Amino acid sequence: MTIYYFMFEAIPHSDNPKKDDCAGAFINCWVDSTDVNLALTEASNYINDEGWEVISMVDQFIASREQYEEDDKLKESLECFDQARSDGIAAVFHIWSYDD
Repeated sequence: MTIYYFMFEAIPHSDNPKKDDCAGAFINCWVDSTDVNLALTEASNYINDEGWEVISMVDQFIASREQYEEDDKLKESLECFDQARSDGIAAVFHIWSYDD
């Protein structure tokens, strides 16, 4: 299967316990799937289940392990790539507050 990478911008749902402190987030998501549309649906559902509403997709591409191995600054991304390979999905939430 293929690992699809997406970056989303999202806002917290009204029932998200972090909604009073968090204005939004950029969410990096890796999904192991046979189809980009299935991967996109799975990523969106995962983010929704975590209490966030996707408002836009910022980036997407097919990820490869090699692209992360070549750059020491991408260690977290390599770990997420590997987690998606083993668990089917991985995500990192970069949250910002109202003060930012």
